[in-house]
Amino acid sequence: MKKNTAVLHIKGKEPQKVYTLGGRVYTSMIAAKSVFVVTDPPLETFGTEVTKLDTAIKARDGSKIKAQAVVDQTDVVYNMLKSLAYGVNKLADGDMSIILLSGFDCNDEPMQHDIPEKAVIKRLEDGTLPCSIKVFLDAVSDADRYKVEISTTPDDPKSWSTVTDLGSLKKLEINNLVALQKVYVRVSAGNTHGWGIPSEPMAFIPR
Repeated sequence: MKKNTAVLHIKGKEPQKVYTLGGRVYTSMIAAKSVFVVTDPPLETFGTEVTKLDTAIKARDGSKIKAQAVVDQTDVVYNMLKSLAYGVNKLADGDMSIILLSGFDCNDEPMQHDIPEKAVIKRLEDGTLPCSIKVFLDAVSDADRYKVEISTTPDDPKSWSTVTDLGSLKKLEINNLVALQKVYVRVSAGNTHGWGIPSEPMAFIPR
């Protein structure tokens, strides 16, 4: 069944465009709070991060530190927008009026595939090489690629780094880790329309 979907229509993560869309989505969803009762992330949290991005953009003065701060905060808001779009699509179930009410753009043509569901890691094991991790998870419906991210401080959204973004379900392995240093792993399922919500982080100590 073909459905309309919410889309970001942002390429290259240009900070000002991410901020503009973030502000529009936040304002629209707050105004329609009775429709978007529960969101992930919470709208208040999202609004705070959008404001931080605006502040970072205005604070740019040519220094590398402040330029990196803009890049990092753009990533935070962009990833939150992807999560919100996923939630909007689940709620709307193809209803264009709900999608437009959220502040997101609606895709020009109905599409046949939804953004994949949230991934679930089954287990982590030692990989084929020293200091590596092999990731196991069940296939996610509509997914044709998997993104693997790692962090040593999982509560910090900025700490997550991508090690694989076009991974095959048959081989999801992380190499060149630090021996005996606990690392957290999360996986997102994706397709040509976007990435689903990342899995819950799972900890592992490579050997």
